Amino acid sequence: MHNPTLTSTEQQLQSTLDSTYRNKSPLVTLWGLFKGRRKQLLLVMVLFIIKASPVWVLPIVTGNIITKITEVYSAHQAGNATFDPAAVRSIVINSIVMFLLIAQNIPTHTLYAWILSSAVRQVQLILRSALVVRLQQLSMKFHDSTHSGKLQSKVLRDVEAVENLARLLIENVLAGAVALGVALSVTLSRAPVVALFFLITVPLALLLTGVFRHRLRIQNEEFRREVEDMSYKVSEMIEMIPITRAHAVEGTEVDRLHRQLLRIRHSGQKLDTVNNLFGAFAWVTFQTFQLICFLFNIWQCYHARISVGDVIMYQAFFGMVMGAVQGFLGIVPPLTSGVESMRSIGEVLESPDVEQNDGKLTVASVKGQLTFDHAGFRYTSTDRPSIEDFNLTVATGECIAVVGESGSGKSTLMNLIIGFRRPTSGRILLDGVDMATINFRTFRRFLAVVPQQTVLFSGSIRDNITYALQHVTDASLQQALEMSNCAEFVNRLPKKLDTPIGSHGGKLSGGQRQRIAIARALLRDPRIIILDEATSALDVQSEFLVQEAINRLIAGRTTFIVAHRLSTIRHANRVIVMKDGKMVESGTHDELLSREESAFSKLHALQT
Repeated sequence: MHNPTLTSTEQQLQSTLDSTYRNKSPLVTLWGLFKGRRKQLLLVMVLFIIKASPVWVLPIVTGNIITKITEVYSAHQAGNATFDPAAVRSIVINSIVMFLLIAQNIPTHTLYAWILSSAVRQVQLILRSALVVRLQQLSMKFHDSTHSGKLQSKVLRDVEAVENLARLLIENVLAGAVALGVALSVTLSRAPVVALFFLITVPLALLLTGVFRHRLRIQNEEFRREVEDMSYKVSEMIEMIPITRAHAVEGTEVDRLHRQLLRIRHSGQKLDTVNNLFGAFAWVTFQTFQLICFLFNIWQCYHARISVGDVIMYQAFFGMVMGAVQGFLGIVPPLTSGVESMRSIGEVLESPDVEQNDGKLTVASVKGQLTFDHAGFRYTSTDRPSIEDFNLTVATGECIAVVGESGSGKSTLMNLIIGFRRPTSGRILLDGVDMATINFRTFRRFLAVVPQQTVLFSGSIRDNITYALQHVTDASLQQALEMSNCAEFVNRLPKKLDTPIGSHGGKLSGGQRQRIAIARALLRDPRIIILDEATSALDVQSEFLVQEAINRLIAGRTTFIVAHRLSTIRHANRVIVMKDGKMVESGTHDELLSREESAFSKLHALQT
């Protein structure tokens, strides 16, 4: 529905998000992507006809000039050579017309190319923006099951293929349509029999397309999937380089990628073979047909039914028709590839696995009380629940430590709080309100997460700490630096806050990255904090500095600490012990430790 408050670009973006890409009419979808740019396309068509007019007019001019020259030549041969002003005037006029038509190509082609580029680039922009928006809207379930490398391939390679498809359709189809129109109009008016040769080429082209279309689609789909697999495996390889190098298994990794590259080569060669076979059949068919047409026109000229100039003109027009039909056939492989890329994009844009927040309660403030009421969660891929019949009430400002063996359900429990997962049974209440009814995007403004592996991007320290925040004052930023123990190392850096940290913060130590994450959280002043193994990978000195920063961060805020290192949770108000998705124990650190046979005591004994 049209919303007058949206800008034109926003309307295009929403329309792109609402379109279908895996239907039976992808070209209709492509036409829909040009909504708001169709007047530009109309102007492009007009400019194309004008700029390419020398191509359509040249056969007529050539035929006219050769006919006049032939007449003069015949008169010379017969000994009746006289000055023929009509013939000269005809040659001069035809030549001037061609010179003018050729000259106009410079301004009209430049304008045509600029307007076409503007329209197509806008579609590219809107399509990539739609993918970015949808990727932010899709649930964590979708992202867990789809590798980032494949998603990158869709945003980059598939959108580019759709853009190329749009250009080919506009340029090749338009050129072919005009060529067919001009050639048929002239030949039908002068020699209807010759026009029959032109008309027969269309069903021949359709027949060839029908024979190869199914095979082309299959090979394009296979090649696209192999490229996506390569994309995510290369991404994975790059991430694994430190581990690969540390264990001296570079050869194994190279072999693994080499096998994937061989599969791409094999798939690409099969696609090239089908494309080339299709092109060869088309070329032989139409060249043979053009030769037959030429011999027919020679026969007509021999019997004085048409002139020599007409033979050349009809052959030129037949060449145009052949070029148009072969142009149509030439777009079949990229058309198949573009349609496959459009379906690939549809896997993201049409995915139903979107986090639904529209129409739900907006969270304007959070106190921090959380109640788990028989909450449970089961992944669709497993029979055993990850969280089962979980009951817990957390008071505002309380610090809860969550411990247990790997696979006990700790991370899933945190994902339920964040809203990455929704309970499949029971419910979770936030300040007395069922979280199933709230808009999680508004709730997360009051939430901060400090994970074990801090996620930083390649920018400055300032950029990472103030990420997505507007109008941060120097005073509040400096306070966050002091409270997170970041000032201790930031002030020693040459550019201080403006120091670049490298890809994923590679120029910083683990402790420094964690302190930046804590500073980022402090600056947002959250009401609920999740600390997921925040100190488990740090040395003693770094752990001390990070733990000191954490104690400042959690003061007065509802906090959940997931920890394997039990020494870091002594000051938690309560400790809950998880096993097989259930809470088996709850109490203070000292209470649980005093029970000799408790699960907590056994975990503690393993670390001492």
